[in-house]
Amino acid sequence: MLSIHYFEPIPALRQHISSLYWFEARMPAFADLMRAELGQIRLVVEGQPTSTYGAGHSRAGLRAVLQGPTTAPTHYHATGTLTLFGIGLLPLGWAEILGVPASELADDAVELDTVLPPPVVARLMDALASAPDNESRCRVVCDFLLARLEANRHPACWFTRLADEWLTATPNPQVDALVAASGMSARSVERLTHRLYGASPKLLARKYRALGAAIRLGMGEASNWSEAAGDAFYDQAHFIREFRAFTGLTPARFQAEIAPLTRITMTRRRQLPGLPNLVRIA
Repeated sequence: MLSIHYFEPIPALRQHISSLYWFEARMPAFADLMRAELGQIRLVVEGQPTSTYGAGHSRAGLRAVLQGPTTAPTHYHATGTLTLFGIGLLPLGWAEILGVPASELADDAVELDTVLPPPVVARLMDALASAPDNESRCRVVCDFLLARLEANRHPACWFTRLADEWLTATPNPQVDALVAASGMSARSVERLTHRLYGASPKLLARKYRALGAAIRLGMGEASNWSEAAGDAFYDQAHFIREFRAFTGLTPARFQAEIAPLTRITMTRRRQLPGLPNLVRIA
């Protein structure tokens, strides 16, 4: 049995959290190919999942997992029952809940208690394991997140609003436009995107250009590569190369073999009102 229950973030968390969900895979084995995505916290209640990143390294056996933003597909798998609570982090959420540069954990994962105080993480995991139902689990996690926000505000929230809008306003974001809108130097903009998004502006533009095309294909808004690509790519070869770099599949295979969790995530996120535009393609 595979199930995932999404929760709408409370108003105080909507600019910080892309998704909150309780995931269960009660089967002999579970495997999924995760496209490039935002940073995540995965609180594993049962099971021992393994993540294998684009560079070839793996992280296994982590319980309270902090995964940085990814710039390539990640293979995620577990043997036996897997249950976890997932927290998708928008760039502002990464800055204000964690307070560490996203670039330090890009395409990698660590135990959450190496970044946050271990007693805080231990209490969170104990409370989550004791929660009797989904609503209780969500309340435990939201209380934890709100406490983190009260303790750690970041001065660059204006920049995340600007960059999020830049990434979603057009299918083909131009780096010069972000620099001009920020009023800062190109070097300063690059430092901020590395800290808050875990990548350079150029790589971010490529990533979200490809993910936007994947959403259009996965949701049936485009029926073929040219409709999905629009005017954002030079030609078909360029589109296929970029699409595969960030999703792990060619457009044709993506349509035919889209991973189960990816399809569920695309659909459920679009059903939640009031979330930032970046969530629609992240």
